[in-house]
Amino acid sequence: MDYSKDFEEGYTSTTLGYLHFMHHAGDKAPVIFLHGFGASLIVWKRLFEYLDSKLDIYAIDMLGHGLSSAPRIAYTISIQSKAVNEFIEKEVKADPYLFGHSYGGWVSAYYAHENSVKGLMLEDPAGIKENFDEILSTESAEAYKKSMVSAAMQLNNNKEYVLRSIVDSDFGEEQLSASVLSTIRAKTLILWGENDNVINPKFASIMSKHINGSLVKMIKGAGHNPHYDNPNDVSDAVSNFIVL
Repeated sequence: MDYSKDFEEGYTSTTLGYLHFMHHAGDKAPVIFLHGFGASLIVWKRLFEYLDSKLDIYAIDMLGHGLSSAPRIAYTISIQSKAVNEFIEKEVKADPYLFGHSYGGWVSAYYAHENSVKGLMLEDPAGIKENFDEILSTESAEAYKKSMVSAAMQLNNNKEYVLRSIVDSDFGEEQLSASVLSTIRAKTLILWGENDNVINPKFASIMSKHINGSLVKMIKGAGHNPHYDNPNDVSDAVSNFIVL
């Protein structure tokens, strides 16, 4: 698919603000792509060149990111999940597949914990409780938050109040604990770059242990962004996972 030719831009309103999205109309399963912390939907451009054109694809700028609304609210995971749910009800009107990267993977998993989805694809997902427990064993929460905001402020003209609000909730009750992940009933594929130096690939097996029946695929040679590093491998994984 050609991102510049085969996708149409849109905006949809939610009770939390409007969401900006790109849509490729296909006659098969709808798939929603959720980007990482401080990123935007443009991160999927390279991957989309490899995906099956039969897929009905929606790429969303999550609340506070890209061209979507950035209200002055508490950017909790449940708030992002609520905005995604309203988007699905308005635009998709069916249970979709969710593909979430990093922070978007956290939102996707939490959404599937609370709502019905056709399938779940988590790429190097953030939010895993055991990961946060490990972070706190080596540095303070405040040091971690400062470094995360500092790095994300270099990207995409991000708004500092949005980023600070997101990281302020990182150590709250909406982490992906065993009790949260064990409620996910959708078939789940966990993708991880074998050279990820942001979130250790060891957490793939920990997450898989908590999500009953989930599959793990390590992407050889990829770092934290397999969809960019190895788009062909990620596309193959998506095609093999989704029932067309």
